[in-house]
Amino acid sequence: MICKGTTHNNGARLARYMTQGKARERAELWQLIGFAAGDIRDAFRSVHVMAEATRCEQPFFHVQVRNREGEDLSREQWVRAADRLEDKLGLRGQPRAISFHIDERTGDTHMHVAWSRIDDETMTARPLPFFQQRLKEVAREMERTFGLEPVRNERDGRVQAPTRDEFEQARRLGVDLNEIRKTIRDCWEQSDGGRSFRAALADRGLTLAAGDRRDYVVIDPEGGLHALGRRILGVTAAETRRRLSDIDRDELPSVSRAREFAWERAVPQRMPDPYRTELAWQDALIRAAIAKEKRARNFVESPRDNGAGKEAPLPPRPERECPEYTVGRSLNAGETKRTVAEGARVVGKAMDGVAGMLDALLAPKLSPEQKREGARATRRREIEAEEQIDISKYTSQQQLQQQQQHQRDVDRQRDRDSRDR
Repeated sequence: MICKGTTHNNGARLARYMTQGKARERAELWQLIGFAAGDIRDAFRSVHVMAEATRCEQPFFHVQVRNREGEDLSREQWVRAADRLEDKLGLRGQPRAISFHIDERTGDTHMHVAWSRIDDETMTARPLPFFQQRLKEVAREMERTFGLEPVRNERDGRVQAPTRDEFEQARRLGVDLNEIRKTIRDCWEQSDGGRSFRAALADRGLTLAAGDRRDYVVIDPEGGLHALGRRILGVTAAETRRRLSDIDRDELPSVSRAREFAWERAVPQRMPDPYRTELAWQDALIRAAIAKEKRARNFVESPRDNGAGKEAPLPPRPERECPEYTVGRSLNAGETKRTVAEGARVVGKAMDGVAGMLDALLAPKLSPEQKREGARATRRREIEAEEQIDISKYTSQQQLQQQQQHQRDVDRQRDRDSRDR
């Protein structure tokens, strides 16, 4: 049994993950106890409201529990493991949510448990000292209780530090190198073969690929390459090949193809820029108006002797004297309006051309990686803004309900006082 835990600071995202799961997973919300609300999203929002009264920045503790491939437990056994984790971590009596994620391909089930760390009596966060070691102790205890195959706490071999090239790659891509290496080792430990190892990597957004100079490599969501060997896993290349012998290396994607898959999953669909769309629409209107006016100047309704339905060119317009130097003559309203409109269109097009040239000259040349990072940052800001709006709405609704309840209490007390008198 593998138990992995981490503190969490985003209740809306955690609730969405527990109820939706990942691709090719079916999520099942099994338990929601201790919360004031019956919906997991509203329940987690209430935890954020309570956390605002404390200094706790990560009010949730999330644990993922899974078994080896082919090992399964009943729902009662899973809940028993969650109860034991709760006692061991010192979270007894805290609100919690339990959901199960079922792999649609293999049918394997793993459990997610989320606790609120905020104690509603003391309005403080429950501490979690040495929680990683305690999770391992519970995992070994549950293996003995349920008769599961034990998973070793210590890794075989000696893991080496990353190279300078790996550090530079992580800095350039903006990823946490230590976290990725730790995730790869965790997947290696919980798997017993190549197929289970590939599935565990895919569950965490990583891709197993066939290397150009190495037998097997792992591609992270940003396209970074991590070679499997002694430096990450603490095992030799021969041991790696023997462990992954149940998969055909020719079936694995190449490094370039795996990077394309990772970028397609990571980069959201680019949203249209409303400002540039509006400018393009205005330019199209201006061009259409200019073309229409040109046609109106060159063609008029045909006189009777030219035949119906035909158009004839306009006679040459008489030259006008400049109104500034013509004494006693002024433009009529229609001429003035048309002249101003033409001048505005000419000035507008000139300014658009200058702005376009300045954008082309001053805009920095972005690499594909920088463009993808910008798109991801924009998407993250949009999600955070939506979640902040949801929390604000929930807080305002709670305050309004409290005010209404207080007003009802005051009215009832006033009625009782009037009856007593």
